[in-house]
Amino acid sequence: MKTFKLKIITPKGVYRETDVEILNIRSSGGQMGILANHIPLVSGIEISEMNYIDQNSQRQYFAIAGGFVYVGEQETVIIANAIESPEEIDLQRAEASKQRAQQRLKNPEDIDVLRAEISLKKALMRIHVKTTY
Repeated sequence: MKTFKLKIITPKGVYRETDVEILNIRSSGGQMGILANHIPLVSGIEISEMNYIDQNSQRQYFAIAGGFVYVGEQETVIIANAIESPEEIDLQRAEASKQRAQQRLKNPEDIDVLRAEISLKKALMRIHVKTTY
């Protein structure tokens, strides 16, 4: 299968540059698969699971904390708020984050509810990716 260049950037810098066969990601418009020679596209990325098949035909999974994807003629670029592979996820930290967010949501008058909901969604996604893959 034909490959294309994928570059993932976070606030810390370039996270990964690799050639991939397919990228599966949840955009603000829904789930999509990107192959080589995909039509140019710019879209928001949801807090979600992301995966790709690398040039060795191995599927790689990640928890992504939202961002943007740009599909160009030469490469596809993901600008992510944060991204972690299952090996990088600290399960205890993710569980603690989940518990904190749930506690905050029990008393919604004293907190920023949207921020707590986003924190909970990120924690749940990290736990899902860590325990599934």
